[in-house]
Amino acid sequence: MRIVVFGDERRVGAWEGDRIVDLSRADSSLPSGLEAFIAAGPKALDEARTAIERATGDGKTGVVHSRDEVHLHAPAVRRPRIACAAGNYAEHTLGSAARKGSSSALADLAPAGTTLTAAEVVEKTRERDRPRGFWKDFAVPVGPEDAITYPERANQLDYEGEVAAVIGTRAKDVPKGHGAPYIWGVTLLNDWSIRGQNVKDSLSFNLGKNFDGGASVGPCILVGGDPSDLVVETHVNGELRQHYNSGDMIFSHAEYLEYLSRDFTFLPGDMIAGGSGPGSATDSAKAGKDLWLKIGDVVEVSSPDIGKLRNRIVAKR
Repeated sequence: MRIVVFGDERRVGAWEGDRIVDLSRADSSLPSGLEAFIAAGPKALDEARTAIERATGDGKTGVVHSRDEVHLHAPAVRRPRIACAAGNYAEHTLGSAARKGSSSALADLAPAGTTLTAAEVVEKTRERDRPRGFWKDFAVPVGPEDAITYPERANQLDYEGEVAAVIGTRAKDVPKGHGAPYIWGVTLLNDWSIRGQNVKDSLSFNLGKNFDGGASVGPCILVGGDPSDLVVETHVNGELRQHYNSGDMIFSHAEYLEYLSRDFTFLPGDMIAGGSGPGSATDSAKAGKDLWLKIGDVVEVSSPDIGKLRNRIVAKR
């Protein structure tokens, strides 16, 4: 089931083929808001499947809409916390280090000057058993077809197409090996990043990762989807930049949940982004080619079962 948030009232819908079914209008017992719908659990999903079947057969006005007639918003609850994995794909890590001409990204895995293969990066990262990452602010939600304002302080803006897991129930102190059942569904996330300006300090706002429009999410949540077996592609102005399988993650979404839930309580609708595979501007092997994003560029992150998350870069007004 593909769940969307659509329209002026930001209602929950089910995306079926070329139609959107308004779930609470198809069945008045179903919540109209995403947070309540997620929190309602498996019973709501069972009722939604019945409502979809009935509604698509009836085709009632106000219940079933043409996909082309509705605006999809980010499929997100109000102000979710988004935990983002870092250094979670070996090829991306190696590419970033090579482009920067530095092994700083690998410093905690091997002595300076050591050359590592992708397999060795995976092995040593898992041996360390300490997933790395950061938090994304999503107070101003950005979804499919929404514009991304080029940050005023940026001169190197990057894209990173990622798979994000949506948490379905309250999660705290999740034991190792037990994180998967807490994942309600999966969506796509573009981790927009300002490169070259991070200032390392003991305290940081992590401004390279956090700004209005610092993440876009969508177009839907694939309920019950496997976050560890999705093909992800990123195109910039029609040019393929990223193509990878989320199964290449070093730590899974469930393992991130288990690690972080020692100190944080996750709530329904919170997200965990699995990190970027290779092919972003910062890790590209295309030497001498400027791949940083420019005003007017169109970036599309896609996966066959989830759809396309498309955004255009625009100038600040």
